[in-house]
Amino acid sequence: MEEPLKENQEPCTIADVTCCIATKHAYEKAKERLGWKGKVLDKMMVRAFDEGIKHSNTKGSLNKYITKLWFKYRTANNIRIYGENVYFFCGQTLITLYRLDNKMIKHLQNCR
Repeated sequence: MEEPLKENQEPCTIADVTCCIATKHAYEKAKERLGWKGKVLDKMMVRAFDEGIKHSNTKGSLNKYITKLWFKYRTANNIRIYGENVYFFCGQTLITLYRLDNKMIKHLQNCR
């Protein structure tokens, strides 16, 4: 039996949910580089995929920095910056992630 909807609440449809998958390598690197557990990575990768800054939306030094990182993971065709982290996706599969260099954080405000 379905629960009644609260005031101003719309029903959730499967189309509203982004389905992202992380590789074993991504889970390992999230733990190693950021100290994240699996559930945190699951939540953050969906947010990064949906709300993150695309590589094509970056400019100048930040764009060069992301491009340099991309050369390590050429299979990644979808790079997102969310918070202070860079996420490398192939389609909707998270390959790996990095903490954004401290020098590049100030350049994020130009992309928002």
